Amino acid sequence: MREVLERHQRICDDLYQLALEENRYLLEKKRTFGAELLERRQALLDQLATNLDALKQAITPAPGEAREMADLKEKVRQRILQCIHLDRDNEKLILRYSLQSRGGPAATLSPAAPPPAGNIARLYGKVMPPRAG
Repeated sequence: MREVLERHQRICDDLYQLALEENRYLLEKKRTFGAELLERRQALLDQLATNLDALKQAITPAPGEAREMADLKEKVRQRILQCIHLDRDNEKLILRYSLQSRGGPAATLSPAAPPPAGNIARLYGKVMPPRAG
């Protein structure tokens, strides 16, 4: 359980760092980002999906790990919330700059439209039951 949760935390940290990088790019360049960031995002989302499946299977901590796991779970939950909030901010910026670029020459857009930034929230909604209270 611990190993899966620690791997999950690393993936969430990587997603958060990528979201920060995307946000900086959007704010500095005032245009949507290209294929490189999209490919990195998709690779991390694929890792997240795989690890969520492993997390569901290893949901019960080993004896004596319950308190330690509760702290780690809370850290991961907080990082996930940070990712979701930053993702939503990025989604708004992507929408704004995509609409602006339609009026003029195309600004470094990849051939495929950027995926909706809410992918992280949707991914969790598919595999995790809603949290009680």
